Amino acid sequence: MDYTKDILNRLLDMYERREAFNQDASTLRAIQIEVKKAYPAYEDRYNHDAYKDINVAIEKLSSQNMVISEQNNSGKYEKVRLNVFMVEESYRSLKRISIPEQCEKVQHILGKYENAESLIIQNVIRTWTKLIADYKKLPYDLKYASKKIDDVLRVLIAITKLDKETYIRNFSTALFKDSKKFQKEFKSIIESILFDYTDEVLEKDKILEFYNLYENPTYVLIKGNVVMHFETSVIDVSEMPDGIALSNASLEKIKRIIVNADKVITVENLTTYHDADEDNSIHIYLGGYHNYSKQMLLEKIYSDNKSKAYFHMGDLDVYGFLILENLKEKTGIPFMPLMMDVKTLERFYKAGIYKDLTTTDKKVILEKKDTKLIAYTDVLVFMLDNNCKVEQESIKAVELME
Repeated sequence: MDYTKDILNRLLDMYERREAFNQDASTLRAIQIEVKKAYPAYEDRYNHDAYKDINVAIEKLSSQNMVISEQNNSGKYEKVRLNVFMVEESYRSLKRISIPEQCEKVQHILGKYENAESLIIQNVIRTWTKLIADYKKLPYDLKYASKKIDDVLRVLIAITKLDKETYIRNFSTALFKDSKKFQKEFKSIIESILFDYTDEVLEKDKILEFYNLYENPTYVLIKGNVVMHFETSVIDVSEMPDGIALSNASLEKIKRIIVNADKVITVENLTTYHDADEDNSIHIYLGGYHNYSKQMLLEKIYSDNKSKAYFHMGDLDVYGFLILENLKEKTGIPFMPLMMDVKTLERFYKAGIYKDLTTTDKKVILEKKDTKLIAYTDVLVFMLDNNCKVEQESIKAVELME
């Protein structure tokens, strides 16, 4: 072990943990290590080499005026104190960058992105700039890593600009010329940042899809009496009992959609989609929050079939209602909730088919029920009063029990 470097690094670590760099050096209490605690071998009478090497290291640092230490009567050093008036020299000798210097680099990186168009980026920059101004480490384990911070912001900007379904490996290759780098080094960080800064309440493992970034192609499932016209062909979905699955790329090729039923029902859960057998309706499986391609499909359906009634069937939890409101807001379609009322929830509750609310569920309900979700106050109050939430897959289960 190089005791000279190790002693100095230990002292500088303590110096940084105490944020001594942001204080008047003359008022600092002693930053020191106890030799025998830091290096038990120093007290081992059979390990003369360690004793000698540690003494040599302390004497070298003392001669360079970087530390202050004195030997006791037996020739041992008990404590080694950092000379705070020589801190810059200590950093230079280790080729170590001080916290203020690291913060300065990070501030420069943040300044590059302060005029970003995305509100998310603006909010991230604002928060991180305040932290760095106070010499605080950035969250998401970024700390003061300026290169990593630069890459993360570059990734965030690229993601917020995606306007169509994009696959993660292609995205990674475009940014890093490496198809696996995003997943290996950035996916978890980016998911956490987007989860924290996105206004919509989303599940973290679905957050990238919300921004049009996917592991694999996704599909919309449609079943019922509907006819889709493409450039040179026509598909009559009513002839397919289980409906048809269309990739997002295929959705953009549809020219016209004719709904020969009275109701258009979007469904949040796949099992519910397969179970749905309501007459005179078409069913569309969205799989949680819709994306750009699905939004285009819904807008086209509504444009060609405005006289139909539009419903959404989602989970009876706070996220189900948030998804419904997001759907209405983004598409401009007057979707009404289907089987998302107190009567349905109470039916599940009495049958014992429900889950307890999580702490996060309760927090989101209390935050949203009097504002964005005020139309569903009665259902949300029932959830809170009875500590329950229900997934739409439970419908068939209740029917089997009754």
